[in-house]
Amino acid sequence: MNQQVFPSRGARPAEVQVSSPPKAIPATQAALDALPFDSGLWRVVGIPGLYVRCRAATKSFIVQRKVRGRVLKKVLVARTMREARVEAARTWALLHPEPRGAKKTLAEAFEEYVSQRELAPKTRRLYRYVFDHYLVEWKDRTLAEIGADRVSVRTLCSDVLKRHGKATAAQLIRLLSAIYRYARKVDPELPEPPTVVVPMPEIKPRDWAMSPDDLRLWWQAVSGLNPVKRMWWLMCLLTGARAGSIEALEWSDVEFQRKLIRFRVAKGDRPYTVPASDLLIELLGRYREQAPPSQWVFPSPRDPNKHLVDVRDDKRGVRSAHRLRHTFRTVLAELGATPDQARLLMGHSLAGDVSRGYITAPLVMESLRPLANRVAEHYRELLDLDR
Repeated sequence: MNQQVFPSRGARPAEVQVSSPPKAIPATQAALDALPFDSGLWRVVGIPGLYVRCRAATKSFIVQRKVRGRVLKKVLVARTMREARVEAARTWALLHPEPRGAKKTLAEAFEEYVSQRELAPKTRRLYRYVFDHYLVEWKDRTLAEIGADRVSVRTLCSDVLKRHGKATAAQLIRLLSAIYRYARKVDPELPEPPTVVVPMPEIKPRDWAMSPDDLRLWWQAVSGLNPVKRMWWLMCLLTGARAGSIEALEWSDVEFQRKLIRFRVAKGDRPYTVPASDLLIELLGRYREQAPPSQWVFPSPRDPNKHLVDVRDDKRGVRSAHRLRHTFRTVLAELGATPDQARLLMGHSLAGDVSRGYITAPLVMESLRPLANRVAEHYRELLDLDR
């Protein structure tokens, strides 16, 4: 092939126009040497996508492949048929459209996810904590890299599981999967989510409901708190609501005449209303007479224009608010509440069942009132709440 002139190895691949159908030659050096200059495009038989283009003074190798309706081409640097066969096999396998996410980093995808999704403030804080603590070393990796590196994803999740436990590992897997799948919705050419190779840790429900003796000790500790804190904990006890929902209560959310309480701040951004028991309305009425002037039912002691946040009294022997939520649900079961009644009283979603989706919650509030009163009477007798 002494008379043939190939482009220099450093030359930038040019755009190639491939005619159809091209002439064919066998994949031998002799056949390549015999090709006349300025004879156009020749297909190399038996080598997928490999062509030889003969111009007036040069011969060059080209690989062409059609992917998802697009014809992709690349000029090879090979100078002999043997080199071309090796380079063509490697290039053929790698020749595909570059996904739009190939250059998007995990950090960019994370910011896009948390800014475009409607997430509760607590959820947003949790996601950022998990990202900053367990994915910080991955933040500059592209989504395409991560999608192709399943081994590293499995290793990362396994390491977090061993070091920090099942709950943290599950949070990491959910977050990484959510970020990646959200980006893949607009870039379907990204690889399959790498978290498919990671088993989700099985986390058993916590047996957090308090026994009657635990509740008596809890009430003994709560009784010694200031009026705002004491009423805050009683609200947790008598409604089973989440701490964040109770902290954000305004007086306008409490309807004393109709005996209703509306929790505007709720998980999943699903506000809900519950019937307030007679006991709770009575306790709230007494409390309002001595509460600091504020729009908030539970104002901050430092600034009445703000409400309490992150209420915890562990050091005083008071168990967490979420344990009271577990206790509330357990008492509902003890009193014979149906699953739908429990969901409505606790602000749980009615999704997941077509029939439940037909329930109009406001129309069944009054039917839940006897149950709310029975829960309150259960606690009144157990803890002597009248004293």
